[in-house]
Amino acid sequence: MGSLNRRLESIEARRKKRGAQPSREALARLSDEELEAAEDSLLAEARARGEQPPPNELLEKMKRWEAETIEQQRRG
Repeated sequence: MGSLNRRLESIEARRKKRGAQPSREALARLSDEELEAAEDSLLAEARARGEQPPPNELLEKMKRWEAETIEQQRRG
């Protein structure tokens, strides 16, 4: 009976893994523009609910670099 339970657990685990793959595969097929549009849509929905999405680390870093460059140019 124990081997039957292990076999059923194994089958269920594989089924769950396969269930996640179609969404990953679909995302992999999207173009950059489609991914950006999806992200913009999700952010707009979050803002409509009053949620503030976390800051984009890359954008924040770029803003800091820009501010540092402007400051260096003022000093120079």
